[in-house]
Formats: sequence, structure tokens, C-alpha cells
Amino acid sequence: MVEIKVSITVPVYNVKDYLPKCLDSLIAQTLRDIEIILVDDGSTDGSGRICDEYARRDNRVRVIHKENGGLASARQVGLEHARGTYLIACDSDDWVEANMYERLYTQITQEDADMAICDFYYNYPDGHQTVAHNCPRDCAIDNILRDVLMRRITGSACNKLVKTDLYTRYHLYWEQGIDLGEDVFMFLKLLQHPIKVTTLPEPLYHYKRASGSNTLTNTLTMASFTQAEHIHAWKREHIDAARFGRELFCSVLDYAYIGIRAKDMTSEHYQAFVKQNIPYADFFKYKVLTPKSCLILASKLFGLPFAKRVNRLLYKYWYK
Repeated sequence: MVEIKVSITVPVYNVKDYLPKCLDSLIAQTLRDIEIILVDDGSTDGSGRICDEYARRDNRVRVIHKENGGLASARQVGLEHARGTYLIACDSDDWVEANMYERLYTQITQEDADMAICDFYYNYPDGHQTVAHNCPRDCAIDNILRDVLMRRITGSACNKLVKTDLYTRYHLYWEQGIDLGEDVFMFLKLLQHPIKVTTLPEPLYHYKRASGSNTLTNTLTMASFTQAEHIHAWKREHIDAARFGRELFCSVLDYAYIGIRAKDMTSEHYQAFVKQNIPYADFFKYKVLTPKSCLILASKLFGLPFAKRVNRLLYKYWYK
């Protein structure tokens, strides 16, 4: 039986216009000993038929059709069916360089590491692309954790090749219902364990971006904020505030900003969250002076409706 070196999991939901480009880039990989696991999460636009067509063309493609359960549930199904020594994700509207998985596989095996991280491109509808330098400054776990909490690097699962057995060894799984920030959540869980990380500072993944902002910008809801609260509670329980206090403060500011942007957020719920998690003293203790921190401080002083109005006026200047 041929060894499967890398499992690539692809959650698929209503992406028929982008899916062929993604799948073409996967089957063209220079690393041939791969499997491509397409998890059709209840698509209604014909994406499932495209998946089946590619499976007929290439026996390395496996398709799993399931009822719609959200991104995290699709990622979990992919994880449970992975047979490769290493595992990585690919989003179904993105694409990859032809040698991406060979380069990552060579890097992780030569360094005898548990995770290999590469850089990626942002690709925009007008055809231009920019390089996102997403490798951590160094590979010490504490410093990687700081970089993630401060959003200097993303938690994306698509540019990180990981030893598959880490998930079973440390009992890690994608939590169903956490579909906003689920990648960074899993990355933080992995960083709680003694893993060896190596980096490959080359852009190999193409991340498709909409003009101006990402899609989540216009779809944040109270449910999004509830998911953020869940991840924040996990951080408070598992990340040492004495060592990572400033980073955790910046992280909770990000969650409060989700609350400001969530269209159906109630003032009562928002004010309770910031009162409990963002005391006035922390603004002075950590000296975080940014447009976002000033907006959240204003929301504590003048209320959520005021902060929402200011955000609508100035959003395009400071959203990142």
C-alpha cells in the first residue's frame, strides 16, 4: 500500500464558481503521495457534484457528503478521515502553488518537526496580490503564542502542516459551532503542548480576499460574539495571565470589537462583557493606545450605540 504522506482536508459549501481552481491546484501537486478529502457540507449549488467529478478523475480524491453543520464540523469530519502522516487544510475558494506540500513536507521531515508554517499571498478581485509574511519571528512556543494573540501571525490551518497524530495524542478536535476563529482556536490548543515548530518563509498559499474587507465583516452577529466569548473563556483558563497579560488584553479588545460590529448585539450583553473582562485599569497598565482600544474605551464611557456610530463613520480607515 502506498504511504500517504499528506492529507489535505477541504471543507466545501456552495463554492461552485471557485472550487475547480482550488481542486486543480491540489491534484497538480509535485508531491504525489497525498490524499485530498473533500467534505461537502450540505452544498445546494452543485458543489457536491463537482467534488464527485474530481473523485472520478483522480483516485487520491475522497468525497464525504454530510448535512450542513458549519465549518468546524466539516473540518472535524476531515480530521477523522485523514490517513496521512501529516495534515493540512485548504479552503475551497483558495488555491496553492504546485510545490507547496512538497516544500512543507521536505521542511518538516528534515527538521523532524511537528508543524511547518509557510507564508502566503492575499489575492484580490482586480488581479493583484500581496505577500503576507506569516511565519513567527522565532520558533519558541511562547513567542509564537505572543504573535498569535497579538495577531502578528494568523491562526489559519491552511499554511500549517501538522503531524496528524498530535490530534489524537492530545485529544484535540474542532468544536462544532465555533466557526469564527476556529483556526486560531485550534492553533492555540496545539501550542499548549511541547511541539517543535519549523518555518518556511516562502509564500505558497493563495488566500482569496474580497475588496476592502473580508466577508465576515458584514455578517457578524450575536452568535459570532458568543463564539468569541467561548474562545476568550478558554484563553483565560489555559493561558497564564502573569506571563501573557498584555497579549491577552489586546486579544479581548479584538473580541469587544466584534461586539461593536455585531448587528444584533444588545447593550446589556456588551456592557456586561466589557465590565467583566476589560477594566479601566488595564488601559493604563498595558498602555495600548490604538483606534480600536480608544473606541472600546469610549464604548465603556458612552455606551454601545455611541461606539457603533463612531465605528460606522471611521471603519474604513482603521479596519484590519
